[in-house]
Amino acid sequence: MSKRPLLSPTRHLTAFAAAVLTSALFSSASPAAEPVTVVAFGDSTTAPRGNLTVYSAILQEELRNVNVINAGIGGNTTEMARKRFEKDVLAYKPKLVVLQFGINDAAVDVWKTPPATEPRVKLERYTENLNHFVKTLKDSGAQVIVMGPNPLRWTDQLKKMYGKPPYDPGNADGFNGPLVKYNEAAAKVAQAHEIRFIDTQLAYRDKAQEEKLEIDKLLLDGMHPNDEGHRLVARLLRERILATEKAAPLGIQPGPVWKSSGETVEIGPECTDISLDAAGDKVLLGCGLTKLSDGSMMAVYSTPSSYYAKAGQTWIAARVTKDGGKTWSTEQEIARNADCQASHPSVLRTKDGTLHIFYLAFKTWKWKDLNPTPEAQSDVYTARSTDDGKTWTTPQPIFDGYSGATNGAIETKDGKIMVPYSHYVNDPGRLVSRVSISADGGKTWTLGAPIDIGGAGDHEGALEPGLLELKDGRVWMLIRTTRGQFWDSYSADGGATWTPAKAGGIEAPSAPGHMTRLSDDRIALVWNKKAKNRRELYVAVSADEGSTWSPPVAVARGKSTTYPFIIEGSPGELWIGYHDVPKGWNFPRARHLKIQAPK
Repeated sequence: MSKRPLLSPTRHLTAFAAAVLTSALFSSASPAAEPVTVVAFGDSTTAPRGNLTVYSAILQEELRNVNVINAGIGGNTTEMARKRFEKDVLAYKPKLVVLQFGINDAAVDVWKTPPATEPRVKLERYTENLNHFVKTLKDSGAQVIVMGPNPLRWTDQLKKMYGKPPYDPGNADGFNGPLVKYNEAAAKVAQAHEIRFIDTQLAYRDKAQEEKLEIDKLLLDGMHPNDEGHRLVARLLRERILATEKAAPLGIQPGPVWKSSGETVEIGPECTDISLDAAGDKVLLGCGLTKLSDGSMMAVYSTPSSYYAKAGQTWIAARVTKDGGKTWSTEQEIARNADCQASHPSVLRTKDGTLHIFYLAFKTWKWKDLNPTPEAQSDVYTARSTDDGKTWTTPQPIFDGYSGATNGAIETKDGKIMVPYSHYVNDPGRLVSRVSISADGGKTWTLGAPIDIGGAGDHEGALEPGLLELKDGRVWMLIRTTRGQFWDSYSADGGATWTPAKAGGIEAPSAPGHMTRLSDDRIALVWNKKAKNRRELYVAVSADEGSTWSPPVAVARGKSTTYPFIIEGSPGELWIGYHDVPKGWNFPRARHLKIQAPK
């Protein structure tokens, strides 16, 4: 296997070829001899779409003994679908079929010359086609679930194309126009045939109201569901399919299900949620973890607000769990700076038992033209504790300038402490990566050489690196970039100098990753894959010093699950911290989970 982690498998009009990794955890169940064929028959809201995890893929993961076939084709009306019904659905002899059409049928193409005045498929014909699908399937012995079309929302592009009667561009719901009647017709077809119906329009509205967000946030482009929209639909479908199974057994069994962690995050079926409890909208910025001398685990973060609080009104805090994350101690303030916002800490326990925290002393961010202004200031500070966190030294600076997050720290075999971060340089303004190094237990610090890969802009260059010491004594720097993958640099002299950074082959969006050495000498990496941007967090392990990696396992997903930290609790048990950032970095919330290391 190459160093580049596996991408999502291609999905098309065939059965999903591979079971997901997590299904192995549920192997105690006894599936039926033959998987139950389930066909998802629809238009582009069903069809595979780029890097989205569409609802049919989620059903394949979260049901057992099923063979889910995605028979969605973009642009299809029911009239078009009727022509391929035999080949794309009936030929598979399905036991259960999900039908979802309507958006294309109801569309009135006012963008044409001359403008259309009628829907592409009249309501009566749409109803006739749905009845044909349902009756034919029921006559064949298949169970059927009908889904109504999802709601639509305006975008600038859609307003240009469809901003004329019968649509109302002045109304947020004005693009739904004729679609409402098609949704009602789908519901009546399901009722007439006494089959289950999912009112997707209602489900979207309920979800938006529940989470106090706009329906747009469930859509990719005003028309198609995004990842969260597909997860919503998949949850509803899973419930209906299992209810159908209970009423008329087919052999479908419940499979592993993702679990909620807070309001906007889900964690994988094999994960245990160990997140800190905190009231209301309190900010928890920083997800670093370290083991204490008695085996308990400490979490550090800044609170109660984010970077742009008044000076001295945020502080670095710690809490401890002695029961594997089930409960956490009362919050302890461990550092505060009167002239800035102490923010986004990481933590390290060295071999002599000393705890070290590293954090940003944020003052302000300013950028003008091509460079940061002289006022831009976000220093790096540290403090130490020799009594398992009961008392701490006075914070001291280790870098003066504008730095981003300190992405963990390491202690090398020869006892050096190395703290990685990135900071601004000028002409043009960009970020370079480097380390601060201490050879005396954190009392004094020196700077390593900067790693500069060029670029121009406030988030360009070599950003927010992570470190890991390799078996041969070199230190590996894993660098966040905006270039679609991590870049690598190596130091053979304890961080003083570094090799020129090069693209390393691990695909990633512009977001940092974090690594740790496990007790069995493997390396564990947690990061966001490029395909999902910051919406999903993955873990993989390497047994050959990062040359190849195990298949990545998704551990958390949400609107933004990112900036992770990883540490081994007990042998083989990974503790992962990450940030849930649904409303931007003014309101981040650190969360934590446990999972067994992949094999």
